[in-house]
Amino acid sequence: MGVHPETNEPIFLLDGQYGPYVQLGEGDEKKKPKRSSLPKGVKPEDVTLDMAIGLLALPRLLGDHPETGRPVKAGLGRFGPYVLHDKGKGEAEFRSIKAPDEVLLITFERALELLAEPKAARGRRGTATPLRELGAHPKDQGPVQLFEGKYGPYVKHGDLNASLPKGADMNAFTLDQAVALIAERGKAPGGGKKRGFTRRRAVAS
Repeated sequence: MGVHPETNEPIFLLDGQYGPYVQLGEGDEKKKPKRSSLPKGVKPEDVTLDMAIGLLALPRLLGDHPETGRPVKAGLGRFGPYVLHDKGKGEAEFRSIKAPDEVLLITFERALELLAEPKAARGRRGTATPLRELGAHPKDQGPVQLFEGKYGPYVKHGDLNASLPKGADMNAFTLDQAVALIAERGKAPGGGKKRGFTRRRAVAS
């Protein structure tokens, strides 16, 4: 598509297993290139270089929350665009960004309005709010999140949930640890067919 003005790396528009995405540079065995999926409803032919640069910059800092002084960001995850209030100590509050708002154009003031709205009512299965965003999964760049559940803390990627080992420190749990835990969950019988938890004692053994 063109060259990034700051890094001079080429920007590609590619089509992957989970749909079209933009990618910065080619990467290598030691460093994977940064990628970002296209927002829902955006067609590949409509992506401009400026849009690609903006997507690759996500999540973007909008400002500091007036009550906590902590950062408010706008990002794009597996389930769509969102605004995030990082409250520190592993706590964060999320709100979905819905049309006509756009993740690349939403203002700090509008983000504060969304964060001030009550959380959406839980659905039949429930929609929990993650405590922390650990990062992007290396395979599909989907978010890996940390939650507090009825049976203790767990990590989630897509439809796969995996409980943290007994005694694990939620605040110190890393993306690499979460990816390994989720990979083990995916190997378990039925792990890719239904949502569920790996028993804590099974993970720790």
